[in-house]
Order: sequence, then structure tokens, then C-alpha cells
Amino acid sequence: MAGGSNKTTRADEVRARRKIEPAKRKPIPSSPSVRASRDAQNASRVVSRRSYSNVQYSRGAATRSRSRVYMPTSTPGSEVRLPSLPQLRLSWRMLSGLIAVGMIVLLYLMSASDGFAISQVSVNGGVRVPAEEISQKLKLHDESIISVIPSEVESRILKEFSDIKSANVAVKMPSGLEIVVQERIPALLWLINDEATYWIDQDGYTFAVRGEATLPIHVYAQGEPPHPIGWVSPETQTADTAEEPKKELPFVDPAFVRSVQKLNAIKPAESQMLYSPKNGLGWVDPHGWQVFFGDNDKDIDMKLLEYAKIVEVILDRNLQPVLISMEFLHAPYYRLEH
Repeated sequence: MAGGSNKTTRADEVRARRKIEPAKRKPIPSSPSVRASRDAQNASRVVSRRSYSNVQYSRGAATRSRSRVYMPTSTPGSEVRLPSLPQLRLSWRMLSGLIAVGMIVLLYLMSASDGFAISQVSVNGGVRVPAEEISQKLKLHDESIISVIPSEVESRILKEFSDIKSANVAVKMPSGLEIVVQERIPALLWLINDEATYWIDQDGYTFAVRGEATLPIHVYAQGEPPHPIGWVSPETQTADTAEEPKKELPFVDPAFVRSVQKLNAIKPAESQMLYSPKNGLGWVDPHGWQVFFGDNDKDIDMKLLEYAKIVEVILDRNLQPVLISMEFLHAPYYRLEH
């Protein structure tokens, strides 16, 4: 038992040998290829700063370099050097400048040429306004097509012709001009003292009576129609208000035009539409008197019911008024004599 206990194992021998022998490390391989790759990696980490002064100088010298031209002579092996020629470089700024100058010269030549003078002006879309009248008013013949600005021509047409609602001008090269106009449609014919004064369209704009129109409602008035809010008479405009850029307001309130159309559908067919600046819109009743309902059609249904009751009372009392005013719903009245 004692001899078996002193027997050493393989692990004990290894541990004993490690205590006696020093630790040996494997040598690092130092072959030429490994050393060269390591030096290349270290060299790639080096950052070099660029010298801008040298680059600028080299570029300036390159731009000033001149190309040398050699010409061979009749003697073999000899040649003559010609004078140096500078190398020209065309930049984008110089190229754009040349293009701009060329366009200016081209426009000048086109404006001075007779081939680009306006020789034909076609006007379409007009019914009551003659095309010849529009063409003569504009005076565009023999002008250069280059100088025509369509928006300005459209503004001139609308300013000269109040019965034209819109205008579209198109330039047709090299010497044509095409104009398409849209005329206003008359909605009312305004008569003062039984004389036709002007037409009024749906938007309240007035224009001269010319040609024929069967649709307008004839309004026999004793004065001018009501104007929209903010409208200023040209006679009362001051220099300051005239210079302010404002949208042109119609001469007549568009709501008034709609009221005329609504009341015209209600009045008796044989009666004339009347207008009084004091009493508003109305007509002559079949019983012989005049009835007025104000400048608008507000509460018109209630006014008509109340008017029917008033007529019933008047006929029961055997009265013959000359005027009945229904302008105010809660304050109607009638007048028996002028």
C-alpha cells in the first residue's frame, strides 16, 4: 500500500518539468514579404498636406503656356520653329456672354426687318362689335411683332370697348396677330324718359346699345340704378384715389340685376317694369295704380301676400290710389293723389 501511494502520474511529471525549464516563446516570423506589407500599411497612414500656393502657381503657369509649332524645311534633319501661339480656353461665363450678345443682335435685326412687321390682324368671337373697329382702334399694323406684348393689347381692348368681357391675344410668327374676344350679354335695357340709355349685363357692367338683343328686360326708370358698395364716380375721384390700383367695380349692383329678373317673373305680363330712385322697383297694377317693392327682392313673398290684403281692403272701400309702396314690409302705405 505504501509503494502504491508513492507512484507519480503523468500530470505530476509535466508540472514538475514546467517548474524546472523556463518558458519558451515562439519566434515572430520576420520574412521579407511580411515586413514589406507592414511597412506599406504604416506608410498609408501618413497624411500629407497639400500646398495650395504651388498648385495655384502651376495652374497659372499652365494657362500661360504656349503651344510651339515647328515647320520642317527642305534640308533633312532641320526645322523652323514658328512664333508661339497662346492656348485659349473658353469658360462657361464667356460662352453665356457670347450667347446673350448674339440674342440681342438677333432681336435688333428682327425688329428692323420688314418681314416681321404686323401685316395681318384677325379678330374672332365678336357679334355686335365689328372686327374692323377693333383693328382700327388698336393701330397695330406695320409695327414689329417683336414689340407686341399680348397682355398690354388685351388691356387696351378692354379699356376701349366696355361691351367686351374678355380678350385673348396670340402672336403668330412671323407677322400675324390673332385676337379672340367675348362680348357681354345684355340682361337689362335701361330706359330714361322712354329713351334707351345703355345695356346692363348679369354682373352689373354697362355698355353702349348697339345691334339687336331680344333677351334684355326693359326697365323704364326715372334715374340711375343703384351702385355697388365702394363704387366711386369718376368725376369725384381725387388724384390719390385714382392712382390706387383697385379692381374696377361694376356701375350697377349685381344684386339689383337679380332683383329685376325675379320681379319681372312676378309682375303682370302686360305691365312695364318701373324704377324710381325713391321707391325702387315696381309696375303698374291692372287696377291703374303704381306699386313699388324697393331696390331688392328681400321678403318679396311676404310683401306680395300683404299687398293682396291691401288691394282687397282698398277695393272694399272703393278707393282709387295713385301709388302703393311695399318697400318696407312692416310699414306699407298708399297715396290717393299726386
